[in-house]
Amino acid sequence: MGNMLVFLLLVTLPGFLIAVLVLLYRKRAYEKSEYFAATRTPYHAVRRDLGLWGEYLTFRCLRKLGGYKKFLFNCYVPKEDGALTEIDLIMLHGSGVYVFESKNYSGWIFGNETDARWTQSFPSGRKEHFFNPIKQNNTHIKQLQRFLPWLAADAFRSVIVFSERCTLRKITLTSKRQIVVKRNEVLRAVMPAVNQQILSPTDIDAICQRLYPQTQLSTQEKQAHRQRVADIAEGRTCPYCGSPLVLRTARDTGNQFLGCSKYPACRYTANI
Repeated sequence: MGNMLVFLLLVTLPGFLIAVLVLLYRKRAYEKSEYFAATRTPYHAVRRDLGLWGEYLTFRCLRKLGGYKKFLFNCYVPKEDGALTEIDLIMLHGSGVYVFESKNYSGWIFGNETDARWTQSFPSGRKEHFFNPIKQNNTHIKQLQRFLPWLAADAFRSVIVFSERCTLRKITLTSKRQIVVKRNEVLRAVMPAVNQQILSPTDIDAICQRLYPQTQLSTQEKQAHRQRVADIAEGRTCPYCGSPLVLRTARDTGNQFLGCSKYPACRYTANI
């Protein structure tokens, strides 16, 4: 009888009132979530930010996973040079440390695990290029391994999560420890590994205790990190190691390109 009354109420309400009720319901569900408890980011702010919204939706999918687990959001892990690398989402589970990189792109996505850049293609024929998210996430994992030196390398798992708005047309993977998937398939993608017991609940609690302070940085520290990310996006800083980029000339063709100043230790290059 109660469900019938709710149904009749919704049928008789004007459309805008239904929309308001749905919004309030979603807001209340969000404010009860572990994501809100950890980040304290207001619902309206998360809903307007594609990156934060994507992280929250990925968390909502993963919370259905069985077993003892804990989540860390927007974790800033220190690097060798004192800079920081930001990890969108970390899931600590008995089967390992899952490091997620969220990409909220539309269009068709093409990429190879070893390429420096991947391609986003639109029906109009326009193409955009972006940093290989696998390499980006491997950098995160490298720093996370350095920060958690007692964990074996096979405890870490890399998961690249694209939004449902895109189509993964041709993604070529050469290693077995990489997962590239759309968000609505992320739970199914990690399921094959969940029966492996790598971490105990005590291990998970210890790792969480070690990483949690890195999710509580000051506003100034976060702003400094954003400026560094902006330098990378504008071609001033190497996305692999954080060193300055310099203008170089190819010996065989005479074409100019940007290369890492730490070459040959770092071999990142970018076309001008």
